[in-house]
Amino acid sequence: MKKLILLLVLTLCTSILTMAQRKDEQLYAAVQKNDKAKVEVLLKKKANPNYIKQAGPWMQVSPLITAVNNSNVEIVKLLIASRAQIDWRDGFNTTTLMYAASKGNREIVELLLASGADVNATDGEGNTVLTAAKENKNSEVVTLIKSKLKK
Repeated sequence: MKKLILLLVLTLCTSILTMAQRKDEQLYAAVQKNDKAKVEVLLKKKANPNYIKQAGPWMQVSPLITAVNNSNVEIVKLLIASRAQIDWRDGFNTTTLMYAASKGNREIVELLLASGADVNATDGEGNTVLTAAKENKNSEVVTLIKSKLKK
C-alpha cells in the first residue's frame, strides 16, 4: 500500500512539473515569436519569466534576453513587471543590458537601467556595457552609458 501511495504521489508531482515546464516553454516560444498577447496570458497563468531555455550543450538564454534581442519593448516591459532577472547572464556571460546596448536600442537601455541593470557589468573577457554600446555606434546610447558610469 505504501508503494502504491508513493507511486501515486510521484506521478502527481511529475505531472505538475511537466505542466509547469510546458507553460514556461510556451512563454519562451511566445517571446521568440513576439506574441505580446500570448506572453501576457502566460505570465498571468504564472509562467516563469526567469525560465532558462537550454539552446545547446552550453548555451542558455532567458525570455528577457530574447525579447531584448528582438527589440520588443512591450514584451521587455511585461517581463520586467513580472520580475524577470535583469542581470542574469547567458552562456556567453552577457547581460541583458549588454545586449540592449549592442543593439543600440536606447528605449530598452533606459528601461533596463531604470529597473536596476548593472551598468558596470562585464563578461569576463574584457567586454563591458560601454564596449557593447560602442559596437553599434549609436552615439545616444554610448553617451547614456557614459553618463551612468560617471555616477
